[in-house]
Amino acid sequence: MKKFITIFTLALVVATGCKKSDLQLINPNSPTPQSALPTQTGIEEFTLGIWSKVGTAGNNWLTYSMVAHSIMGDEQWSSVGNFGWRYTDQVNTITLPAPYNTVVPNIFGVTQQVELQSLNTLVSTNLNANNIFVYEWNLGYFVNGESNILLQAIGTNTVISANEKIVLQAVAYWWKGFAYSRLGSMYLSGVINNNADGTTSGVYVSHDALITEANANFNKAITLLSSLPAPTANDTYATVMKAVNPPFCLYPTNRDMMIREIYTYEARNYMVNKKVAAMTSTDWAAVQALAVKGMIAGDQGYALGMDPTGTNDLSGTQQHVFEWGDNPGMPGWTYMSERLAQDFKPGDVRFTKGVITFTAAKTVVNNTSRGIQFGTRYVAQLIENGGYWATFNHSGYSPFACTYEENALMLAEASIRTGAIDPGLALVDQVRTFQGAGLTAVSGTGLSQALAIEELRKERRIGLYMRGLAFYDARRWGVTAPASAGGGRANCNVVVPNNLLGNPAATGFTVLPCFMDYNYMDYWDVPATEFSYNPPASGSVAIAN
Repeated sequence: MKKFITIFTLALVVATGCKKSDLQLINPNSPTPQSALPTQTGIEEFTLGIWSKVGTAGNNWLTYSMVAHSIMGDEQWSSVGNFGWRYTDQVNTITLPAPYNTVVPNIFGVTQQVELQSLNTLVSTNLNANNIFVYEWNLGYFVNGESNILLQAIGTNTVISANEKIVLQAVAYWWKGFAYSRLGSMYLSGVINNNADGTTSGVYVSHDALITEANANFNKAITLLSSLPAPTANDTYATVMKAVNPPFCLYPTNRDMMIREIYTYEARNYMVNKKVAAMTSTDWAAVQALAVKGMIAGDQGYALGMDPTGTNDLSGTQQHVFEWGDNPGMPGWTYMSERLAQDFKPGDVRFTKGVITFTAAKTVVNNTSRGIQFGTRYVAQLIENGGYWATFNHSGYSPFACTYEENALMLAEASIRTGAIDPGLALVDQVRTFQGAGLTAVSGTGLSQALAIEELRKERRIGLYMRGLAFYDARRWGVTAPASAGGGRANCNVVVPNNLLGNPAATGFTVLPCFMDYNYMDYWDVPATEFSYNPPASGSVAIAN
Protein backbone atom coordinates (compact mmCIF):
# COMPACT_ATOMS: atom_id res chain seq x y z
CA MET A 1 0.00 0.00 0.00
CA LYS A 2 1.00 3.63 -0.18
CA LYS A 3 3.39 4.88 2.44
CA PHE A 4 1.96 7.13 5.15
CA ILE A 5 3.91 10.36 4.87
CA THR A 6 4.96 11.39 8.35
CA ILE A 7 6.01 15.01 8.59
CA PHE A 8 8.18 15.15 11.69
CA THR A 9 7.94 18.93 11.77
CA LEU A 10 4.18 18.63 11.98
CA ALA A 11 4.29 16.16 14.84
CA LEU A 12 6.01 18.83 16.87
CA VAL A 13 3.95 21.67 15.46
CA VAL A 14 0.58 20.34 16.54
CA ALA A 15 1.41 18.28 19.60
CA THR A 16 0.94 21.49 21.55
CA GLY A 17 -0.05 25.01 20.64
CA CYS A 18 3.12 26.80 21.69
CA LYS A 19 5.44 28.87 19.52
CA LYS A 20 7.38 26.32 17.56
CA SER A 21 9.95 28.05 15.40
CA ASP A 22 12.66 26.60 17.63
CA LEU A 23 11.23 23.06 17.45
CA GLN A 24 11.09 22.52 13.70
CA LEU A 25 13.39 19.55 13.29
CA ILE A 26 13.31 18.05 9.80
CA ASN A 27 13.80 14.32 9.35
CA PRO A 28 15.97 14.00 6.23
CA ASN A 29 14.47 10.58 5.49
CA SER A 30 10.89 11.88 5.28
CA PRO A 31 9.47 14.00 2.49
CA THR A 32 8.57 17.55 3.41
CA PRO A 33 5.52 19.54 2.31
CA GLN A 34 7.76 21.73 0.18
CA SER A 35 9.18 18.78 -1.79
CA ALA A 36 6.20 16.41 -1.92
CA LEU A 37 3.01 18.45 -2.06
CA PRO A 38 3.47 20.08 -5.50
CA THR A 39 3.05 16.63 -7.08
CA GLN A 40 -0.22 14.72 -7.42
CA THR A 41 1.13 11.60 -5.74
CA GLY A 42 2.69 13.67 -2.98
CA ILE A 43 -0.46 15.56 -2.11
CA GLU A 44 -2.54 12.38 -2.17
CA GLU A 45 -0.14 10.56 0.12
CA PHE A 46 0.06 13.57 2.42
CA THR A 47 -3.74 13.42 2.69
CA LEU A 48 -3.49 9.71 3.39
CA GLY A 49 -1.00 10.61 6.12
CA ILE A 50 -3.75 12.32 8.13
CA TRP A 51 -4.65 8.81 9.25
CA SER A 52 -1.27 8.56 10.95
CA LYS A 53 -2.33 11.53 13.09
CA VAL A 54 -5.45 9.63 14.08
CA GLY A 55 -3.08 7.04 15.45
CA THR A 56 -0.12 4.81 14.81
CA ALA A 57 0.84 1.36 16.01
CA GLY A 58 2.74 3.01 18.83
CA ASN A 59 0.41 5.85 19.80
CA ASN A 60 -3.16 5.48 18.66
CA TRP A 61 -4.76 8.64 20.02
CA LEU A 62 -8.18 7.66 18.67
CA THR A 63 -8.15 4.24 20.32
CA TYR A 64 -7.05 5.61 23.69
CA SER A 65 -9.80 8.23 23.50
CA MET A 66 -12.56 5.85 22.42
CA VAL A 67 -11.73 3.45 25.25
CA ALA A 68 -11.86 6.35 27.71
CA HIS A 69 -15.34 7.19 26.43
CA SER A 70 -16.43 3.57 26.82
CA ILE A 71 -15.10 3.57 30.38
CA MET A 72 -16.89 6.75 31.44
CA GLY A 73 -20.07 5.58 29.74
CA ASP A 74 -19.75 2.37 31.79
CA GLU A 75 -20.00 0.05 28.82
CA GLN A 76 -16.45 -1.15 29.50
CA TRP A 77 -14.06 -0.85 32.43
CA SER A 78 -10.31 -0.92 32.83
CA SER A 79 -8.25 -1.18 36.00
CA VAL A 80 -4.90 -0.49 34.30
CA GLY A 81 -3.18 2.85 34.83
CA ASN A 82 -1.97 3.06 31.23
CA PHE A 83 -3.32 6.09 29.36
CA GLY A 84 -5.02 7.18 32.59
CA TRP A 85 -7.82 4.64 32.20
CA ARG A 86 -8.08 3.41 35.81
CA TYR A 87 -8.12 6.97 37.13
CA THR A 88 -10.82 7.89 34.64
CA ASP A 89 -12.79 4.87 35.86
CA GLN A 90 -12.90 5.87 39.55
CA VAL A 91 -16.60 6.09 40.36
CA ASN A 92 -17.25 8.17 43.45
CA THR A 93 -19.14 5.62 45.56
CA ILE A 94 -21.06 2.37 45.20
CA THR A 95 -23.87 1.74 47.67
CA LEU A 96 -24.88 -1.85 48.32
CA PRO A 97 -28.61 -2.59 48.63
CA ALA A 98 -30.46 -3.52 51.81
CA PRO A 99 -29.84 -5.22 54.11
CA TYR A 100 -26.18 -4.22 53.70
CA ASN A 101 -26.49 -0.54 52.77
CA THR A 102 -22.70 -0.26 52.77
CA VAL A 103 -21.21 2.74 50.97
CA VAL A 104 -17.99 1.73 49.21
CA PRO A 105 -15.85 4.73 48.18
CA ASN A 106 -13.21 4.60 45.47
CA ILE A 107 -9.74 3.77 46.75
CA PHE A 108 -8.40 7.31 46.25
CA GLY A 109 -11.04 8.91 48.44
CA VAL A 110 -11.47 11.88 46.09
CA THR A 111 -13.68 12.61 43.11
CA GLN A 112 -12.69 11.80 39.56
CA GLN A 113 -12.14 15.51 38.90
CA VAL A 114 -9.67 15.90 41.76
CA GLU A 115 -7.81 12.75 40.75
CA LEU A 116 -7.57 13.62 37.05
CA GLN A 117 -6.54 17.20 37.73
CA SER A 118 -3.74 15.93 40.01
CA LEU A 119 -2.37 14.00 37.03
CA ASN A 120 -2.57 16.93 34.63
CA THR A 121 1.10 17.82 34.88
CA LEU A 122 4.07 17.63 32.54
CA VAL A 123 5.73 15.10 34.82
CA SER A 124 2.73 12.79 34.83
CA THR A 125 2.34 13.15 31.08
CA ASN A 126 5.96 12.53 30.16
CA LEU A 127 6.99 10.03 32.81
CA ASN A 128 3.92 7.92 33.52
CA ALA A 129 1.75 8.68 30.47
CA ASN A 130 -1.35 8.56 32.65
CA ASN A 131 -2.64 12.07 32.01
CA ILE A 132 -5.94 11.25 30.31
CA PHE A 133 -6.42 14.86 29.23
CA VAL A 134 -3.62 14.60 26.66
CA TYR A 135 -4.78 11.91 24.26
CA GLU A 136 -7.92 13.34 22.70
CA TRP A 137 -6.31 16.78 22.63
CA ASN A 138 -3.42 15.35 20.61
CA LEU A 139 -5.86 13.57 18.31
CA GLY A 140 -7.76 16.76 17.56
CA TYR A 141 -4.84 19.09 17.05
CA PHE A 142 -2.64 16.59 15.19
CA VAL A 143 -5.44 16.03 12.66
CA ASN A 144 -6.31 19.72 12.46
CA GLY A 145 -2.67 20.74 11.97
CA GLU A 146 -2.08 18.41 9.06
CA SER A 147 -5.38 19.46 7.49
CA ASN A 148 -4.28 23.10 7.65
CA ILE A 149 -1.09 22.28 5.75
CA LEU A 150 -3.09 20.26 3.23
CA LEU A 151 -5.50 23.12 2.52
CA GLN A 152 -2.62 25.51 1.94
CA ALA A 153 -0.94 23.05 -0.40
CA ILE A 154 -4.10 22.41 -2.39
CA GLY A 155 -4.47 26.13 -2.98
CA THR A 156 -1.02 26.41 -4.56
CA ASN A 157 -0.92 23.09 -6.41
CA THR A 158 -0.95 23.48 -10.20
CA VAL A 159 -0.85 19.78 -11.11
CA ILE A 160 -4.08 18.28 -9.84
CA SER A 161 -7.38 18.87 -11.65
CA ALA A 162 -10.03 21.29 -10.44
CA ASN A 163 -12.40 18.47 -9.49
CA GLU A 164 -9.72 16.59 -7.57
CA LYS A 165 -8.97 19.80 -5.69
CA ILE A 166 -12.62 20.01 -4.70
CA VAL A 167 -12.60 16.50 -3.23
CA LEU A 168 -9.26 17.00 -1.47
CA GLN A 169 -10.44 20.28 0.04
CA ALA A 170 -13.68 18.60 1.18
CA VAL A 171 -11.64 15.82 2.80
CA ALA A 172 -9.47 18.38 4.61
CA TYR A 173 -12.53 20.24 5.89
CA TRP A 174 -14.13 16.95 6.95
CA TRP A 175 -11.06 16.10 9.05
CA LYS A 176 -11.06 19.59 10.55
CA GLY A 177 -14.76 19.26 11.39
CA PHE A 178 -14.03 15.89 12.97
CA ALA A 179 -11.12 17.33 14.98
CA TYR A 180 -13.04 20.30 16.35
CA SER A 181 -16.04 18.06 17.07
CA ARG A 182 -13.89 15.80 19.25
CA LEU A 183 -12.29 18.76 21.00
CA GLY A 184 -15.49 20.73 21.54
CA SER A 185 -17.41 17.70 22.80
CA MET A 186 -14.75 16.78 25.37
CA TYR A 187 -12.84 19.86 26.57
CA LEU A 188 -13.95 22.87 28.57
CA SER A 189 -12.16 25.11 26.08
CA GLY A 190 -9.58 25.11 23.32
CA VAL A 191 -7.96 27.20 20.63
CA ILE A 192 -9.06 27.69 17.04
CA ASN A 193 -6.00 27.26 14.85
CA ASN A 194 -6.30 27.47 11.08
CA ASN A 195 -2.66 28.36 10.44
CA ALA A 196 -0.36 26.21 8.33
CA ASP A 197 2.91 27.75 9.55
CA GLY A 198 3.11 26.13 12.99
CA THR A 199 1.86 29.13 14.94
CA THR A 200 -1.32 29.19 16.97
CA SER A 201 -3.58 31.41 19.02
CA GLY A 202 -3.30 32.01 22.74
CA VAL A 203 -6.98 32.86 22.98
CA TYR A 204 -8.94 29.97 24.42
CA VAL A 205 -12.60 29.79 23.41
CA SER A 206 -15.47 27.80 24.89
CA HIS A 207 -16.32 24.26 23.87
CA ASP A 208 -19.47 25.64 22.26
CA ALA A 209 -17.31 27.87 20.05
CA LEU A 210 -15.26 24.82 19.07
CA ILE A 211 -18.44 23.03 18.02
CA THR A 212 -19.46 26.07 15.97
CA GLU A 213 -16.06 25.89 14.25
CA ALA A 214 -16.52 22.16 13.67
CA ASN A 215 -19.86 22.66 11.97
CA ALA A 216 -18.49 25.54 9.89
CA ASN A 217 -15.83 23.22 8.50
CA PHE A 218 -18.36 20.47 7.91
CA ASN A 219 -20.54 22.90 5.97
CA LYS A 220 -17.60 23.89 3.79
CA ALA A 221 -17.12 20.22 2.95
CA ILE A 222 -20.81 19.87 2.05
CA THR A 223 -20.67 22.94 -0.20
CA LEU A 224 -17.59 21.65 -1.98
CA LEU A 225 -18.92 18.14 -2.50
CA SER A 226 -22.23 19.51 -3.75
CA SER A 227 -20.38 21.58 -6.36
CA LEU A 228 -18.85 18.54 -8.09
CA PRO A 229 -20.22 18.57 -11.63
CA ALA A 230 -22.44 15.74 -12.84
CA PRO A 231 -22.27 13.10 -14.23
CA THR A 232 -18.70 12.38 -13.11
CA ALA A 233 -19.03 13.56 -9.49
CA ASN A 234 -18.90 10.10 -7.96
CA ASP A 235 -16.17 8.92 -10.33
CA THR A 236 -13.90 11.76 -9.24
CA TYR A 237 -14.85 11.25 -5.60
CA ALA A 238 -14.18 7.50 -5.74
CA THR A 239 -10.79 7.90 -7.42
CA VAL A 240 -9.55 10.47 -4.92
CA MET A 241 -10.94 8.70 -1.85
CA LYS A 242 -9.28 5.42 -2.83
CA ALA A 243 -5.96 7.25 -2.94
CA VAL A 244 -6.31 9.09 0.38
CA ASN A 245 -7.69 6.34 2.63
CA PRO A 246 -5.92 3.15 3.74
CA PRO A 247 -7.33 -0.07 2.24
CA PHE A 248 -7.86 -1.62 5.69
CA CYS A 249 -10.22 1.17 6.82
CA LEU A 250 -13.69 2.18 5.67
CA TYR A 251 -15.04 5.52 4.48
CA PRO A 252 -18.14 6.86 2.67
CA THR A 253 -18.06 5.31 -0.78
CA ASN A 254 -19.82 8.05 -2.73
CA ARG A 255 -20.29 11.80 -2.61
CA ASP A 256 -23.86 11.80 -1.32
CA MET A 257 -23.02 9.28 1.39
CA MET A 258 -20.23 11.56 2.61
CA ILE A 259 -22.65 14.49 2.75
CA ARG A 260 -25.15 12.42 4.73
CA GLU A 261 -22.49 11.39 7.22
CA ILE A 262 -21.62 15.03 7.79
CA TYR A 263 -25.25 15.93 8.50
CA THR A 264 -25.41 13.07 11.00
CA TYR A 265 -22.25 14.36 12.70
CA GLU A 266 -23.73 17.85 12.94
CA ALA A 267 -26.87 16.37 14.52
CA ARG A 268 -24.65 14.55 17.01
CA ASN A 269 -22.74 17.74 17.81
CA TYR A 270 -26.00 19.45 18.64
CA MET A 271 -27.49 16.65 20.70
CA VAL A 272 -24.57 15.41 22.77
CA ASN A 273 -23.46 18.83 23.95
CA LYS A 274 -26.69 19.76 25.67
CA LYS A 275 -28.28 18.08 28.68
CA VAL A 276 -31.61 16.40 27.96
CA ALA A 277 -33.13 18.34 30.86
CA ALA A 278 -32.33 21.57 29.01
CA MET A 279 -33.52 20.46 25.57
CA THR A 280 -36.62 22.24 24.29
CA SER A 281 -38.94 21.29 21.44
CA THR A 282 -36.97 23.78 19.33
CA ASP A 283 -33.75 21.93 20.12
CA TRP A 284 -35.24 18.56 19.20
CA ALA A 285 -36.57 20.07 15.97
CA ALA A 286 -33.03 21.25 15.15
CA VAL A 287 -31.67 17.73 15.73
CA GLN A 288 -34.40 16.27 13.51
CA ALA A 289 -33.75 18.82 10.75
CA LEU A 290 -30.14 17.68 10.53
CA ALA A 291 -30.70 13.95 11.08
CA VAL A 292 -33.44 13.75 8.45
CA LYS A 293 -30.72 14.63 5.93
CA GLY A 294 -28.34 12.15 7.56
CA MET A 295 -27.29 8.58 7.03
CA ILE A 296 -29.63 5.89 5.73
CA ALA A 297 -29.49 2.10 5.90
CA GLY A 298 -26.60 0.84 3.79
CA ASP A 299 -24.48 3.98 4.19
CA GLN A 300 -20.85 3.47 5.16
CA GLY A 301 -19.15 5.91 7.51
CA TYR A 302 -15.54 6.21 8.58
CA ALA A 303 -14.34 3.15 10.49
CA LEU A 304 -10.97 2.04 11.81
CA GLY A 305 -9.91 -1.38 10.59
CA MET A 306 -6.80 -3.53 10.73
CA ASP A 307 -4.50 -4.96 8.12
CA PRO A 308 -4.89 -8.78 8.09
CA THR A 309 -1.18 -9.20 8.80
CA GLY A 310 -1.18 -6.61 11.57
CA THR A 311 2.11 -5.21 10.28
CA ASN A 312 1.15 -2.36 7.98
CA ASP A 313 -1.67 -0.57 9.71
CA LEU A 314 -2.48 1.77 12.60
CA SER A 315 -3.01 -0.88 15.25
CA GLY A 316 -0.04 -3.23 15.50
CA THR A 317 -0.60 -5.08 18.77
CA GLN A 318 -3.32 -3.79 21.10
CA GLN A 319 -3.79 -0.44 19.37
CA HIS A 320 -7.34 -0.99 18.14
CA VAL A 321 -10.47 -0.88 20.30
CA PHE A 322 -11.22 -4.52 19.41
CA GLU A 323 -7.76 -5.70 20.47
CA TRP A 324 -7.78 -4.60 24.11
CA GLY A 325 -10.50 -6.85 25.40
CA ASP A 326 -10.42 -10.01 27.46
CA ASN A 327 -11.29 -13.47 26.21
CA PRO A 328 -11.28 -16.75 28.14
CA GLY A 329 -7.70 -17.84 28.65
CA MET A 330 -6.16 -14.39 28.10
CA PRO A 331 -6.34 -11.46 30.54
CA GLY A 332 -7.34 -8.18 28.99
CA TRP A 333 -6.93 -4.48 29.60
CA THR A 334 -10.60 -3.71 29.01
CA TYR A 335 -13.67 -5.71 30.01
CA MET A 336 -17.38 -5.56 29.23
CA SER A 337 -19.25 -3.86 32.05
CA GLU A 338 -21.91 -5.65 34.06
CA ARG A 339 -24.01 -2.55 33.57
CA LEU A 340 -23.80 -2.93 29.79
CA ALA A 341 -24.64 -6.62 29.91
CA GLN A 342 -27.79 -6.02 31.97
CA ASP A 343 -29.11 -3.65 29.30
CA PHE A 344 -29.51 -6.47 26.75
CA LYS A 345 -33.11 -7.59 26.50
CA PRO A 346 -33.82 -11.32 26.93
CA GLY A 347 -33.43 -13.19 23.65
CA ASP A 348 -31.29 -10.54 21.96
CA VAL A 349 -29.23 -12.38 19.34
CA ARG A 350 -26.49 -9.77 19.75
CA PHE A 351 -26.00 -11.12 23.26
CA THR A 352 -26.19 -14.81 22.41
CA LYS A 353 -23.75 -14.39 19.52
CA GLY A 354 -21.63 -11.55 20.82
CA VAL A 355 -21.15 -12.21 24.54
CA ILE A 356 -19.53 -15.04 26.48
CA THR A 357 -20.54 -15.63 30.09
CA PHE A 358 -17.64 -16.47 32.37
CA THR A 359 -17.67 -19.43 34.67
CA ALA A 360 -17.65 -18.58 38.37
CA ALA A 361 -13.94 -19.39 38.48
CA LYS A 362 -13.17 -17.01 35.61
CA THR A 363 -15.45 -14.18 36.83
CA VAL A 364 -13.41 -11.06 37.51
CA VAL A 365 -13.87 -9.66 41.04
CA ASN A 366 -12.36 -6.37 42.26
CA ASN A 367 -9.61 -6.68 39.69
CA THR A 368 -6.15 -5.98 41.17
CA SER A 369 -7.98 -4.71 44.30
CA ARG A 370 -8.61 -1.34 42.69
CA GLY A 371 -12.37 -1.10 43.15
CA ILE A 372 -15.46 -3.27 43.04
CA GLN A 373 -16.57 -1.56 39.83
CA PHE A 374 -13.75 -3.59 38.27
CA GLY A 375 -15.63 -6.86 38.04
CA THR A 376 -17.65 -8.74 35.44
CA ARG A 377 -19.08 -12.09 34.40
CA TYR A 378 -19.01 -11.21 30.71
CA VAL A 379 -16.63 -10.83 27.80
CA ALA A 380 -17.09 -10.06 24.10
CA GLN A 381 -17.02 -13.02 21.74
CA LEU A 382 -14.30 -12.84 19.08
CA ILE A 383 -15.35 -11.61 15.64
CA GLU A 384 -13.63 -14.60 14.09
CA ASN A 385 -15.91 -16.82 16.20
CA GLY A 386 -19.10 -15.03 15.20
CA GLY A 387 -18.99 -12.07 17.60
CA TYR A 388 -18.92 -8.34 16.99
CA TRP A 389 -16.57 -6.45 19.32
CA ALA A 390 -13.26 -8.28 19.85
CA THR A 391 -10.58 -9.95 17.77
CA PHE A 392 -7.29 -11.77 18.05
CA ASN A 393 -6.64 -11.89 14.29
CA HIS A 394 -7.11 -8.28 13.13
CA SER A 395 -10.75 -8.62 12.08
CA GLY A 396 -13.56 -6.10 12.06
CA TYR A 397 -14.11 -2.37 11.72
CA SER A 398 -14.75 0.14 14.50
CA PRO A 399 -16.93 3.13 13.48
CA PHE A 400 -15.41 6.32 14.87
CA ALA A 401 -17.52 8.91 13.10
CA CYS A 402 -21.21 8.20 12.48
CA THR A 403 -23.47 5.35 11.39
CA TYR A 404 -26.99 4.77 10.13
CA GLU A 405 -27.99 3.33 13.50
CA GLU A 406 -26.87 6.45 15.36
CA ASN A 407 -28.79 8.67 12.95
CA ALA A 408 -31.96 6.59 13.27
CA LEU A 409 -31.74 6.61 17.06
CA MET A 410 -31.30 10.38 17.14
CA LEU A 411 -34.49 10.70 15.11
CA ALA A 412 -36.14 8.19 17.44
CA GLU A 413 -35.16 10.10 20.56
CA ALA A 414 -36.30 13.41 19.14
CA SER A 415 -39.66 11.86 18.27
CA ILE A 416 -40.21 10.12 21.60
CA ARG A 417 -39.20 13.10 23.72
CA THR A 418 -41.54 15.42 21.79
CA GLY A 419 -44.54 13.11 22.12
CA ALA A 420 -44.44 11.13 18.85
CA ILE A 421 -43.88 7.90 20.76
CA ASP A 422 -44.85 5.24 18.25
CA PRO A 423 -42.94 6.71 15.27
CA GLY A 424 -39.88 6.89 17.52
CA LEU A 425 -40.28 3.29 18.67
CA ALA A 426 -40.63 2.21 15.03
CA LEU A 427 -37.14 3.59 14.43
CA VAL A 428 -35.83 1.67 17.45
CA ASP A 429 -37.34 -1.47 15.92
CA GLN A 430 -35.71 -0.69 12.57
CA VAL A 431 -32.27 -0.50 14.16
CA ARG A 432 -32.80 -3.78 15.99
CA THR A 433 -33.91 -5.45 12.76
CA PHE A 434 -30.94 -3.95 10.90
CA GLN A 435 -28.54 -5.45 13.46
CA GLY A 436 -30.30 -8.80 13.53
CA ALA A 437 -31.32 -8.57 17.19
CA GLY A 438 -34.31 -10.87 16.72
CA LEU A 439 -36.41 -8.94 19.24
CA THR A 440 -40.17 -8.48 19.22
CA ALA A 441 -41.24 -5.05 17.95
CA VAL A 442 -42.05 -2.47 20.61
CA SER A 443 -43.87 -0.02 18.35
CA GLY A 444 -47.62 -0.39 18.36
CA THR A 445 -47.63 -1.87 21.86
CA GLY A 446 -48.96 1.17 23.68
CA LEU A 447 -45.82 1.98 25.67
CA SER A 448 -45.82 5.14 27.77
CA GLN A 449 -43.26 7.84 27.08
CA ALA A 450 -41.21 6.73 30.09
CA LEU A 451 -41.12 3.11 28.90
CA ALA A 452 -40.37 4.24 25.35
CA ILE A 453 -37.40 6.28 26.61
CA GLU A 454 -36.16 3.19 28.43
CA GLU A 455 -36.32 1.18 25.18
CA LEU A 456 -34.39 3.95 23.46
CA ARG A 457 -31.83 4.09 26.27
CA LYS A 458 -31.18 0.37 26.07
CA GLU A 459 -30.88 0.44 22.30
CA ARG A 460 -28.39 3.30 22.27
CA ARG A 461 -26.35 1.34 24.82
CA ILE A 462 -26.42 -1.92 22.85
CA GLY A 463 -26.78 -0.84 19.23
CA LEU A 464 -24.02 1.78 19.53
CA TYR A 465 -21.71 -0.22 21.79
CA MET A 466 -18.03 0.77 21.46
CA ARG A 467 -18.76 3.54 18.96
CA GLY A 468 -17.59 6.39 21.18
CA LEU A 469 -21.03 7.56 22.29
CA ALA A 470 -21.56 6.00 25.72
CA PHE A 471 -20.05 8.85 27.73
CA TYR A 472 -21.80 11.53 25.69
CA ASP A 473 -25.09 9.81 26.45
CA ALA A 474 -24.38 9.28 30.14
CA ARG A 475 -23.42 12.95 30.44
CA ARG A 476 -26.44 14.39 28.63
CA TRP A 477 -28.84 12.01 30.41
CA GLY A 478 -27.45 13.17 33.76
CA VAL A 479 -26.13 9.75 34.79
CA THR A 480 -22.58 10.97 35.41
CA ALA A 481 -23.72 13.97 37.46
CA PRO A 482 -23.23 13.78 41.25
CA ALA A 483 -25.90 11.82 43.08
CA SER A 484 -26.63 14.99 45.06
CA ALA A 485 -27.65 16.62 41.77
CA GLY A 486 -29.86 13.72 40.70
CA GLY A 487 -27.17 11.73 38.93
CA GLY A 488 -26.01 8.15 39.29
CA ARG A 489 -27.58 4.84 38.34
CA ALA A 490 -29.81 2.74 40.58
CA ASN A 491 -30.23 -1.04 40.50
CA CYS A 492 -27.07 -1.55 38.49
CA ASN A 493 -25.31 -4.86 38.75
CA VAL A 494 -21.99 -5.02 40.60
CA VAL A 495 -19.86 -8.10 41.26
CA VAL A 496 -19.44 -7.67 45.02
CA PRO A 497 -16.77 -9.66 46.91
CA ASN A 498 -18.47 -11.71 49.62
CA ASN A 499 -16.02 -10.43 52.23
CA LEU A 500 -17.89 -7.08 52.06
CA LEU A 501 -21.17 -8.71 53.07
CA GLY A 502 -20.62 -9.18 56.79
CA ASN A 503 -17.98 -11.88 56.96
CA PRO A 504 -14.44 -10.56 56.27
CA ALA A 505 -13.19 -14.14 55.83
CA ALA A 506 -15.75 -15.03 53.15
CA THR A 507 -14.62 -15.92 49.64
CA GLY A 508 -16.41 -15.76 46.31
CA PHE A 509 -18.78 -13.09 45.04
CA THR A 510 -22.42 -12.05 44.82
CA VAL A 511 -23.92 -9.93 42.05
CA LEU A 512 -26.04 -7.24 43.68
CA PRO A 513 -28.20 -4.37 42.35
CA CYS A 514 -26.34 -1.34 43.70
CA PHE A 515 -26.47 2.43 43.36
CA MET A 516 -23.49 3.86 41.53
CA ASP A 517 -22.56 7.51 42.02
CA TYR A 518 -20.15 8.30 39.16
CA ASN A 519 -19.67 12.04 39.71
CA TYR A 520 -17.60 12.48 36.56
CA MET A 521 -16.41 15.67 34.89
CA ASP A 522 -18.63 16.91 32.08
CA TYR A 523 -15.75 18.43 30.09
CA TRP A 524 -12.03 17.95 30.65
CA ASP A 525 -9.49 20.65 31.45
CA VAL A 526 -6.99 21.82 28.86
CA PRO A 527 -3.92 19.55 29.24
CA ALA A 528 -0.70 20.79 30.81
CA THR A 529 1.14 20.07 27.55
CA GLU A 530 -0.79 22.95 26.04
CA PHE A 531 -1.14 25.64 28.68
CA SER A 532 2.43 25.22 29.96
CA TYR A 533 3.73 26.50 26.63
CA ASN A 534 0.71 28.43 25.39
CA PRO A 535 -0.69 30.31 28.43
CA PRO A 536 -4.11 31.90 28.01
CA ALA A 537 -4.00 35.31 26.37
CA SER A 538 -6.29 38.20 27.16
CA GLY A 539 -9.88 37.40 26.26
CA SER A 540 -9.57 33.66 26.97
CA VAL A 541 -12.28 31.71 28.73
CA ALA A 542 -11.49 29.38 31.64
CA ILE A 543 -9.26 26.43 30.77
CA ALA A 544 -9.93 24.37 33.93
CA ASN A 545 -12.95 23.35 35.93
